[in-house]
Amino acid sequence: MEIKVGELIKAKREEKKYSLVNFAQIVGITPGYLSQIENGYKKNPKLEILLKIIKELEIDLDMLLGLENSKENLNFIIPPLLKLILAKERNSKVLEHKEVQKKMCDIIDKSLECKYLIENEELYHLFLEDIYIQIETILKRYMAFQIIKKL
Repeated sequence: MEIKVGELIKAKREEKKYSLVNFAQIVGITPGYLSQIENGYKKNPKLEILLKIIKELEIDLDMLLGLENSKENLNFIIPPLLKLILAKERNSKVLEHKEVQKKMCDIIDKSLECKYLIENEELYHLFLEDIYIQIETILKRYMAFQIIKKL
């Protein structure tokens, strides 16, 4: 998967809560021009404009150019919105497999059926939170196993 420069700029801008119009004014360009950069229509913006953008948004130049060190923990670098974009794309690819799709639907169905078994709204929310925590714990365990196998 390729992360485009414009997507990264847009994600960082939104993370810092700049509107398109306000941020365009800050860097001295029109909102239309900024929109073209973010959506990939303007493939080669002027260097001085790009430098203003990355300075204002505090974007790491190595990351922007795809030169980041693979040993670094990218969770500290990639903005939350971009992580959502990456997760959505990864999940879409996983759900292309019919077996995975069926298992996910079964898990969701069983979780939703419990709404009728656990009539108390508060208890149902606790139940869902417990499921979430258990899934997170299981995921961490399998990730640890992968690390140990690589050693």
